[in-house]
Amino acid sequence: MLSIHEHATLEEASLELLGFVFQPSNWVAALPANASPTTVPQDVQYQRRVGPLRIYATVEVTPELDVFLRVAFRAPGLSPVKAADHLEAFLKPRMPLTPNTEWQVEVDERRWIHFVRRYSAAHLKA
Repeated sequence: MLSIHEHATLEEASLELLGFVFQPSNWVAALPANASPTTVPQDVQYQRRVGPLRIYATVEVTPELDVFLRVAFRAPGLSPVKAADHLEAFLKPRMPLTPNTEWQVEVDERRWIHFVRRYSAAHLKA
């Protein structure tokens, strides 16, 4: 069984994990919109750990070719507000948050707190 890569800081985890998930060959198919809230897949390539904090990130492509970035966090006692602070620190080295950036927030049945936003502009329609 593979183990989750462990890092000393969120910045280290960010540089390694986002470098991996931003490569188009590592993008994954998104679940249909009518599916139940997403749970984190067991594929450890898309996960990192910083102390008790587990991090999951992926770039998802829908059947309509919309592309979304998903970042999820899980830790004992983690609240959505604290997870948002982790999101900001995690993304800062690669793509700092800007004011009025809209993220969808979901909490799944395993207490992962997911942040999802469009990664690329909507595709062109003729």
